[in-house]
Amino acid sequence: MTCTPSLLQSQKPAADATSVICPTCGARNPEGSQWCEVCLHRFGPLRPPTPKLPESKTAFVRTASTTLTRLAARGPLVFVEPGGDVQATVLSQRLGKGEGESLGDALLAHDSLRHLDERHTAIDTDDVPVFYVERYRAASKPAFAVFDAAGTPLAVYLSDDGVVIRDGTGAPVGRLVPWKDRFQFLETGGEVLAQCWREPVYVQWLVDDQWGLTVLTEPKVFDRRALVALPLVCRLLWSAGLPRQRTDAEMLR
Repeated sequence: MTCTPSLLQSQKPAADATSVICPTCGARNPEGSQWCEVCLHRFGPLRPPTPKLPESKTAFVRTASTTLTRLAARGPLVFVEPGGDVQATVLSQRLGKGEGESLGDALLAHDSLRHLDERHTAIDTDDVPVFYVERYRAASKPAFAVFDAAGTPLAVYLSDDGVVIRDGTGAPVGRLVPWKDRFQFLETGGEVLAQCWREPVYVQWLVDDQWGLTVLTEPKVFDRRALVALPLVCRLLWSAGLPRQRTDAEMLR
């Protein structure tokens, strides 16, 4: 037997009645309702399945090292291998109205305003999205989340007494701690998973930061894409004011 939403009919309700009962499911609905809201939700159209997006088969598969840099003054940020080959390009965009957290909501919640409505997507050489980074909500200090192409969370980087790193489920997996001229990804168990470093790069009339990543131990649980996103997260945290125009002294470099 096929069940369908029922048209509600008042059964001579008492003078003080404030609801009508659905003859199909027995749910109470506000007086004057024509259709049962419970049945409408239950038998309504199904949501279309989430399409399966292609996965990158080329970016960050082999190398244990990558650098986020800028190759041209008017060009985008790119991830390059030690030999100079481009692994992925970073597409930076502003989220549309209704997407992400609004300025008013962030002010009311005392959230950080850094990179509030931005999304930064790493796209491989076949134009396949690898991951994207957005501002993490509900954090009073700058924090960023990493997602796969379908929007599944992979990691959160929280800047709180250093940088606390959590995986996609919210479980703590490590910390980012300063060490000499770089940062080390120190796993919760004490092993150094990776190192991230920064140096200036001079491109035509611009000076910018480039961030490098060296993976020392292949992650066993932490998603590799979330680890590769570390240079981009570091840039969003600490490369404020860049790129900028080179000074006269810097033009001599």
